[in-house]
Amino acid sequence: MDSRTLRNLMRIVQTGSLSAAAEHSCLTVQALAAQLNKVEEQFGFRLFRRSNKGLTLTPQGTELTPYMDKVLVATRQMEEKVAALKVPGQRTLKVALNTTLSEDFNRRMIGRLFEVFPDHQLEFSYAESMENLSKLKNEDFDLAILIGPQKPGLPSIVLPEVQVQVVGAHCGQEHDPLVLLGDKLQVRPADDCPYSHSFLRFLDAGLGNYESGQRTIYSCSETLTLSLITQMDGLGMVSREAAQRNGLTIFPDFEDYLEVRLAINNPELSGQALNDVVDLSLHERAERNVRRRPHRHTEEEVLAEIRT
Repeated sequence: MDSRTLRNLMRIVQTGSLSAAAEHSCLTVQALAAQLNKVEEQFGFRLFRRSNKGLTLTPQGTELTPYMDKVLVATRQMEEKVAALKVPGQRTLKVALNTTLSEDFNRRMIGRLFEVFPDHQLEFSYAESMENLSKLKNEDFDLAILIGPQKPGLPSIVLPEVQVQVVGAHCGQEHDPLVLLGDKLQVRPADDCPYSHSFLRFLDAGLGNYESGQRTIYSCSETLTLSLITQMDGLGMVSREAAQRNGLTIFPDFEDYLEVRLAINNPELSGQALNDVVDLSLHERAERNVRRRPHRHTEEEVLAEIRT
């Protein structure tokens, strides 16, 4: 089976309709049905159940779909590699920047990547840490800026002196009593969110309340957390910069600091080149000294092709 037929089958999976999939595939319904019949004859079982409402996957089709998807991903990656090899000395490098970090940091990171990889065609996306992690795992990105601790099985380099300051934030007044804040909706970071450990430290410090009856919503996005805080009078974990930018009140006597790291998903990139990316020109130094406190510890994709 060639990759084109496989793509057409996946369009049937996605649309549940022969006519819609045929339109997307620029085929007649009869031609697409013939392809499907041929594949099912080759496999020895049906992939879809036919009904007046459309086509739905059989149990065998459901089990086979992830493998079909993997073949298509591998085919796309090979096609991209072939295209890159046709251009002598130039390869594509896909980099996921992080929206939680400042525009100045991302601008300097872009500049440094152009300097270190002059023979590569650079493609950038811009999202939070959880989405960037997904890009590394599912979209074959080469590099990504992540916030928080090392992810198992994913090599990374800590960016020296670059940290995200995490705070508790709400829409109330600065001196609202704890009893009043305890009645607010808690926007709790999901377990995989970089801010999840910060939230637990916030509770351990006695500055928050987490009981079985507490109104709680889970979030794995700082953008969503900010929206829930402002629209539903919530209390949640965000970066200090985001809290200040959105006019939120920052909870006193608590701050947490998370590492920022460059995660690598391409074994062809040399260690020296990556060290050059994270050299002193990328350091983000604080404009003022921040007093250390007991609880201080050491995330709209805009896909753009940027050319020099």
